[in-house]
Amino acid sequence: MSGSLFESLMRNSMTLIPDIDDSESMVVHEGDMFARAESGETPQFKLELNDKDIILEELEELIRYPRLRTVKMLYLDENSFEDDGVERLAEAAALNRLHTLSLAGNKLTAQGLRALAASPHLHHLRVLFLQRNRLGAEAMQALAGSETLANLNLLYLKANPLGPEGAAALAASPHLRRLTELYLDRTGIGNAGVKALCQSPVLATVEKLTLPDNGLDDGAVDWLLASDYLPRLVTIDLYRNRISRARAEQLKQAPNLPNFKFLQMD
Repeated sequence: MSGSLFESLMRNSMTLIPDIDDSESMVVHEGDMFARAESGETPQFKLELNDKDIILEELEELIRYPRLRTVKMLYLDENSFEDDGVERLAEAAALNRLHTLSLAGNKLTAQGLRALAASPHLHHLRVLFLQRNRLGAEAMQALAGSETLANLNLLYLKANPLGPEGAAALAASPHLRRLTELYLDRTGIGNAGVKALCQSPVLATVEKLTLPDNGLDDGAVDWLLASDYLPRLVTIDLYRNRISRARAEQLKQAPNLPNFKFLQMD
């Protein structure tokens, strides 16, 4: 991609995330906002490059882009750089203040997850979207053992082949203690995976847990009802499983779920 085309793509794909202090006038000149955002220490831009067929060479060009340091939220879904590209991203010092990273649908495997997990630059990452990739138990082991990713608040793993082993690896993490939202739709974790998670302090901070289409039955609800690690749970999604409505409704009166309010089943 030529320099002018690349610059145009970046400019058209970056949007400013409004962050106006309440004490300021609500009438703020857009140019002043952009200038302040570009010169400030805190990144304030969202960069969306979804489905742009970005290849490895173009990703390397992105990593060298001077304005990348101003990006707070980076979306790179459905592109063509795969694991090799994620390895380059993990080495990008310009992302050391990144808050949100989305890598959905990029054919990622454990190789890519190991790179993210070992990155010296992603300690500020709070939101990680990894749906529709090829992440199994080995990838979850890398994620679970990562100090770099220990500050995640939201982890989106929908439509990955985790299996019970992947859920168990995640549950064994000594670092994930700040998650508030965990999305495990269509990950094949089964009742055994739910059991492992329900016996793990990884869930102790989780407020929203989604488990649709995982082949679960009433036995999964038994583990939820018996868990000592769900004091903050507010919402659970059990859509498209083999769980009876009557059994699931018992979650609403469970003493171990003092904050539980929302049950989603259909």
